[in-house]
Amino acid sequence: MSRYLKKEQDGSTVAYGFDRALGYFIDVFGPEDEEGISQMIVEESSLLSGMSNGKMIELMQEYQLPEAHINLVALDLEI
Repeated sequence: MSRYLKKEQDGSTVAYGFDRALGYFIDVFGPEDEEGISQMIVEESSLLSGMSNGKMIELMQEYQLPEAHINLVALDLEI
């Protein structure tokens, strides 16, 4: 399993990676509010939501994730 985190300038967080059970996954959490709670903006995985590799690549590009990781998804390899 792999899991990577990227903190955005607006305070949101992108978590993504590969798990043998879920396949590829990407979750985006909004910035924390005054109580320290953040809302989930995106929740996608190969298994649970049926996300394709193409959709994973689109989301990875949208959130400007590392090109090397995008290339691994394009080759259908573990991140």
